[in-house]
Amino acid sequence: MLKQISILIFLLFFVSAASANSKPKVLYIESYHDGYAWDQEQRAGLESILKDQVELYNFQMDTKRIDASQYQEKADLAWKYYLEVKPDIVVLSDDNALMFLEQRFLKTDTPVVYMGINNNPRNYGPLGENVTGVLERPLYKRTIRYLKEFILFNSKKVLILLDKGTTSEVFRASVFHDQQRMEISGIKADVNSFYDYSNWRKAVMNARENGYEAIVIGLYHSLFEGGANVDGEEVLAWTSANSPVPVFAFWEMSVGKGKAVGGMVLSGKVQGRAAGEIVMKIIGGTPVSSISPVIPAQGEFVFSQSELDRWKIRLPLYIKNQARMRE
Repeated sequence: MLKQISILIFLLFFVSAASANSKPKVLYIESYHDGYAWDQEQRAGLESILKDQVELYNFQMDTKRIDASQYQEKADLAWKYYLEVKPDIVVLSDDNALMFLEQRFLKTDTPVVYMGINNNPRNYGPLGENVTGVLERPLYKRTIRYLKEFILFNSKKVLILLDKGTTSEVFRASVFHDQQRMEISGIKADVNSFYDYSNWRKAVMNARENGYEAIVIGLYHSLFEGGANVDGEEVLAWTSANSPVPVFAFWEMSVGKGKAVGGMVLSGKVQGRAAGEIVMKIIGGTPVSSISPVIPAQGEFVFSQSELDRWKIRLPLYIKNQARMRE
C-alpha cells in the first residue's frame, strides 16, 4: 500500500512538473499557402520572435489558389482544427482569415492576434476584448513618388496591375477609393485589376503603346486561365520578361532577378515580428484588451541589381546608400 502511494505521489509530481514546463500552444492560421512568398516572410518574422517559446501549429486556407466560393469551406476546416488543437493563442494572417473567422473567435476567450490586415478590422465585425493585431498599409504614394528619382519621365504615366483577390480589392477600395486613375506627385497612376491571365498579359504587352513608362505590380496570385489558378511565380516571371517598360513593386516578395526591379516596398517579416511581439506580451500576462492594434515602422528600398542593370537604371546615391540589394 505504501509502495502504491509512493508511485501515485511520483506520478502526480511528474504530471505537475510536465504541465509547468509545457509551452503555450499557438495556432497560426494563414489565409494563403506556404509556397506564397508573403506567407514565408510573415512566418519567418513570427518564428524569429516566438522561436522555442511556444508549440506552433499551422493551418493554411489556401485562398489565393481557389475560387471565392470555397473560402467558407476552408474557414470551417480551420475552425475544426482550432477545436482539435485547443490553442492558448491564435494568430490570423491576412484579410480572408480574419473576415471568415473573427466572428467565431469573438464568442470565445481565446486571445487572437491578426497580422497583414489591409482593411479596417471593424469592417469584418465589432472588435472584442480578445482580438488585436498588426495592420498592413502599402506605401503606394511613396512607391510611385520615388519613381521620379530614377526614371526620366516624359508622359508621367504609370500602370498599376492587381489581381482580383480579396487583398487587391480591399487595396483598391481603401487606398485608391475605387478610382481607376490617381495623380501622385505629378504622376498619373492608372489602376487595372484582372481575373483572367490573358487580359493581364495584354495589359503588360500594350503598356508602352498606351503611353505608360513603368508598371508597378501589386498582387498577382489570384489570376486564372481556363478556370485554373496560374502560379504567381509564373505570372511574375512572365511579366518581367515581356514588359516593354520597367516593372516595379509594392512588396519585397516581388523583387529579384527575373522579377521586379524593386522600389520602396513592404516586407512580411516586419508584420510577422510585430505579431510575434504581441503574442509574447499576451504570454507574459498582458491583457489583450490593453494591447492596441499597431502599424509597424515599415518600408525600405529594396532593388534587384540584375534588373537595374538590365534596364540601365542608376539609383541616386542617397537611395543607393540606404537600399538593400538583391541579385
